[in-house]
Order: sequence, then structure tokens, then C-alpha cells
Amino acid sequence: MSEPTTGVALAALRDFFSARNAEELRAAADGIAVCFQQPLDAATDWREVEYDFNRLFVGPLAIPAPPYASAYQTEPQLMGPPALAVRAAYRQLGLAVPDEGSTPDDHLAYELDAVSACDTMLAHDFPRTADTVSPRTVSKVREWLVNEHLSGWVPLFVQAVNAQQNVSPPVAMAVSALEQWLAGAKGVLPADNEGLIHLTDR
Repeated sequence: MSEPTTGVALAALRDFFSARNAEELRAAADGIAVCFQQPLDAATDWREVEYDFNRLFVGPLAIPAPPYASAYQTEPQLMGPPALAVRAAYRQLGLAVPDEGSTPDDHLAYELDAVSACDTMLAHDFPRTADTVSPRTVSKVREWLVNEHLSGWVPLFVQAVNAQQNVSPPVAMAVSALEQWLAGAKGVLPADNEGLIHLTDR
């Protein structure tokens, strides 16, 4: 994956793991396939992919690979300490998840969006005001998000997905691409970014 496409790749990963239906999964998977140079079968049944995505990540039955950090603690819980830690990181950036307190702050899509927000802030020379987050703060938050927080739980999430049988090829591709992105993101500032859609300005 070439450096000019890293922001687009991050946006595609974020959109895949926040997808709400088959069409959103298809659109995001198309982006992932292009950015990570992976094949994607034109005959894919996206309704089947949606079913598999929900089976693994959404419910309504017990999900084997929850896409949020608190599930991978020694004692898993919803909205656990990792969610509170990442909420504090978002606040340092002046951001928050929608419906804070009822939405898991540590959902993978929000965390990827926060990294994208950091990259956007660092890549552009925005006018500095008293309310502007300093580049030093943004850099420290990004470093913590990627090198400590995401690196601490995403490998366990990947393992949980890979342990399941009959994972649909687009889901397997997205999880592999996530692992590849994380390995390359440590200590790297991407050159471009897509618009942020999940986290909101406070």
C-alpha cells in the first residue's frame, strides 16, 4: 500500500467496521480491496456477508469477536476502563462519540476515526487559536492510540475472528487489512485522509 493512499485505506476500514447493511459493506470492501491490493469476487453475495458480519460483530446472539477494546480485558465488560481511557483521549482532541455514555467509546470504528482525526490535524496547517488543540497533544494522543491502545487489543480481536469457521472472504480480507494497517501505522503519519464521519466536535 503506497503512502498517498493510507488515509483512504483507514477510512475504508473505519467504514467497513461501522457498516449497517450489505451495501455499506460492499462499498467499504471495494475500497479496502483497492488500497490493500486484494482480490474481491464480483459474484459475492453481500447479504451473506452482512449475515456473517452481524454473526461475528453485532448480534443479536452472543458475538465471538466483539469489535471494542473492553471485551479483551481479563474480565470483559461493556464500557470498561478501556472505553473510559479512549473517551479521555477523544476529549483531548475536542471530540466525542455520538450519544456519549450509551455508545461504546472503544468501538473499533470510533478508534480508527480518532486516528484519522489526528492525522488530519497534523497534516494540515490549521489556524491556531486559544481553543485549538496543540500539535504536541495530537501527536501524543495518536501515539497512544496506535502504539499502545489499538496495539494492545486489535491483535486479540484478529485472533478471535480467525478462530471462527467459515468467515466470509470480505470479512477475512478486512480483518487482514486492519492487521496490516496497524503494523504500518506505528510511528507513521499518513499523507492524506478522508472526511471524518463518526466522531463529532464537542
